[in-house]
Amino acid sequence: MNIGDKVRFLHGQEQGIITRMIDKDLVEVEIEDGFQIPMLKKEIVVVAQEEGKYFKKQEAPAKERDEPFKPKTSIKQGIYLAFLPVNDKQLALYFINTLNFDLSYLIGEEQNGNFKGTAHGILSSQQSVKIREVLVSEFDQWPTWVMQLLFFHQGYYTLREPLVRKFRFKAATFFKNKRQAPLLDKPSFLFEVDASGLSEGGKPIDINQVKEKMLSHTEEDKNRLLRLDRPAREVDLHIEKLTPDYDKMNNTEMLELQLKTFEDKLDSAIATGMEEITFVHGIGSGVLRTAIQKRLSKLKNIQYYQDTQRDKFGYGATLIRIK
Repeated sequence: MNIGDKVRFLHGQEQGIITRMIDKDLVEVEIEDGFQIPMLKKEIVVVAQEEGKYFKKQEAPAKERDEPFKPKTSIKQGIYLAFLPVNDKQLALYFINTLNFDLSYLIGEEQNGNFKGTAHGILSSQQSVKIREVLVSEFDQWPTWVMQLLFFHQGYYTLREPLVRKFRFKAATFFKNKRQAPLLDKPSFLFEVDASGLSEGGKPIDINQVKEKMLSHTEEDKNRLLRLDRPAREVDLHIEKLTPDYDKMNNTEMLELQLKTFEDKLDSAIATGMEEITFVHGIGSGVLRTAIQKRLSKLKNIQYYQDTQRDKFGYGATLIRIK
């Protein structure tokens, strides 16, 4: 049994969804009217998804095997995370699939460099599943939500790439995003997972056009490429020094920008013949320092690197000596 499984009570008429694993013998089940009931595992049984599909197939006319895939006409197609208010203190996190594909999913939490699996399974087309509940008072401690998805449909269809998404919410935008959740049909804080165009009707990417665009440079681009600017001997990688929009970025986006700046400045330092350069990354959790020094360890044209300027930065800087 897993969180999100639909279950039926052995000694009663109730059905519900597993919302929490209390211990090895006890789970919490949310029944249809919203009540959450602790139940012994031996007193419930998982309702297989195939059960509903089987009975529906008996009522519907038979279809030829491998019939071409025909999109359904329904509500706006997409994949969503919905935070549905339970009360003024709690939100229930739902995963919603309104695509015409079944989704094999893994949902987890990433915090301080550690990953924790939260839920996994198969979510059928036009279905939703409750993942867990969170406290509004702990919003600042919420983790980065991580999703990995595979798309499936019986018969012929265009193969889709696996989808990986990370969400780190900020209060300034999260609580402004209240909308009616599809399928649940209730107000919630709603976020589209596949907003990049992977939902139905998304325009396919022309790889040849992308390559052509990458290889074509304007005169301004060519002049810029020919003009190498020597960076400062000391480069500050604190995020507020790199962009004024850092408050709109999640932790992953910040780290990506910091590492890109580091690589660009180091490349310029090497190309313009600098003998050494210092990058100020701060102490913090040590993620940026570790990522920088890991990349430096793989470069052949680096003579050595070391923590530096303890009095000034408290080992929050790395000195690089270039060959």
